Amino acid sequence: MPAAAETSGAFVGIQNEHEFYSDHYLAEIFPQDLNRTAGQWRKDAEARDEPGKTPDAAVRGLKDEYFQFRAEYGAEGDDRKRIELQRGWFRKLLTALGHEWNPHNLPLESDEELPVLSTREGSGAQRLVVIGVYAPQYGEEADPLSLKPRTLQFHGEVPPALGVLDEAWGDLIASRLFGWERPVRWVLVLSHGQALLLERGKWPRNSLLRFDFQELLGRRDDGSLKAAAAFLHRDSLVPGAGTGLLDSLDEKSHRHAFGVSTDLKYALRESIELLGNEAIWYLREVEHEQVYERDARLAERLGLECLRYMYRLLFLFYVEARPELGYAPMDSPAYRNGYSLERLRDMELARLTTGEGLERYHLHESLELLFKLIREGHEPQAGNRAGKPEHNTFRLRHLDSKLFDPARTPTLSRVWLRNRVLQRVIRLLSLTRPAGKRKRRGRISYAQLGINQLGAVYESLLSYQGFFAEEDLYEVKKEGEKRDELETAWFVPGRDLDKYTEGEKVFVRDADGRSKLLRYPKGTFIYRRTGRSRESSASYYTPESLTRLVVKYALKERIKEDMPAMEILELTVCEPAMGSGSFLTEAVNQLAENYLERRQKELGKRIPRAEFPEELQRVKYYITDRNVYGVDLNPGIFNDRTCSLGRFRGR
Repeated sequence: MPAAAETSGAFVGIQNEHEFYSDHYLAEIFPQDLNRTAGQWRKDAEARDEPGKTPDAAVRGLKDEYFQFRAEYGAEGDDRKRIELQRGWFRKLLTALGHEWNPHNLPLESDEELPVLSTREGSGAQRLVVIGVYAPQYGEEADPLSLKPRTLQFHGEVPPALGVLDEAWGDLIASRLFGWERPVRWVLVLSHGQALLLERGKWPRNSLLRFDFQELLGRRDDGSLKAAAAFLHRDSLVPGAGTGLLDSLDEKSHRHAFGVSTDLKYALRESIELLGNEAIWYLREVEHEQVYERDARLAERLGLECLRYMYRLLFLFYVEARPELGYAPMDSPAYRNGYSLERLRDMELARLTTGEGLERYHLHESLELLFKLIREGHEPQAGNRAGKPEHNTFRLRHLDSKLFDPARTPTLSRVWLRNRVLQRVIRLLSLTRPAGKRKRRGRISYAQLGINQLGAVYESLLSYQGFFAEEDLYEVKKEGEKRDELETAWFVPGRDLDKYTEGEKVFVRDADGRSKLLRYPKGTFIYRRTGRSRESSASYYTPESLTRLVVKYALKERIKEDMPAMEILELTVCEPAMGSGSFLTEAVNQLAENYLERRQKELGKRIPRAEFPEELQRVKYYITDRNVYGVDLNPGIFNDRTCSLGRFRGR
């Protein structure tokens, strides 16, 4: 459990665990939405002729009552009286947040019951359940989800089912509430010191919002109290009509993630040019090779190699940000501090000002070692020479993927990339593009980016081409249009510049802020979309909403209601125009979820919460490895053959 004083980075006393929302969204964008929400609260209060009676003011006013409760709760030794004291605090808190106080035993599908404090069904049949948990030991508070229900928490005279008393609240929520035939959408968990907000769709990756009452009410930070009231208020979660605030925030967060994926398109295109030019520099200046004369198709292949290299980095960013995938051992200090890409991501903030630092190859060596670990895997040693077990180590399964095969990047595998270039590349992949007047760059949250959004990035770059400037070239554009590096580009030699107006020429600012023509010296590696390259490569991305719908109804024709779960594992899927694999990814997701849901019902038991993400990944891997195939004329990052036919792996 996080320490009491930990915060989301944006708000005091609020912990954004496993990025319930992206940290950048909460820090940079959510405060604007919060101000609008607080403004509406004030208007509503004035309309009721109750100025000042807003949700955040109601929460702020609980300070004295909360600390009085804490003192009485800590001094009391009787469990029954402590539970009653706790319920008194819960009632005041829920009333301040607009929730109905209705403690009762909630009947479950399994003929069991759970003690709850409140339930509500809002618009769109969205359901909320509020639960209070009790810690018999007072002091440093245990994680509320690790506690178990107590008999004294139940209402009425009928004793609770023993099975319920034997399971932790986290497992009960996952199996009984989120796993219902009509599943609960939101669960609010209250303890004497915390509140946890859980959402069914985000729970598989253990994402939640954690609120620390002592921090929130002790420090009384205005923005944090407004945020807590906004996140936890009844109308934010399950309004009686319309869309709740949190659904609106989710939509904006997804739009923000889409904007981040657009930033990544710019970052990858620029990074590919950086890598390509660095490779050519090394071959010419260090190896003294005549690269242009030696290989007429070098630029084309170099562009593909650089794309593959960049997707190695994106893969690592993604798996390190997704602990539920169970691949990157980010819980191991040895891996996290010694090998991870996240460590290098932090190092990119260090300024390399000396020529020695810029020209050396520390980042290159670190990345090559990490790529080797991915290819070969790593197993902890059974013990050292003294026979004692090794400490502070990790296990990393080897990845059987062409993506990390050095033979797939023959040119890049022969060169060394200087710190000056790789630091720039890692920075591009780590930070959003400057936007607005503040020009502030946020940290990209890969935990918030779906595999389909990364697929959109990949798909867009398939239509780009790498080529060398055979003479000095200048970039031009249509009159009145703004230059966009992702759009089709036109280049002309210097002798033709007088045929273009000033508005058609592309100008950039030099280091001194002076405007000058954008020139590509002879021999420069350029990676841009030219002419009809997008149409000829058929590089168009299908949005996730459409892939989900198409796959859902395609599978509906094959998966009948009475089909046994094991038969789902025998279905095969082939995508004849694979591209980035968006349809195949969605098919794997839906098949795996369908299988687990049916299998749990057949066996009459639920998978424990802590084990479910790993079990889901195991099923996805099984289906991906055995049952899923892809075909595409564009080899992309997966294969070098003209027609890429084979099993779809490693997504």
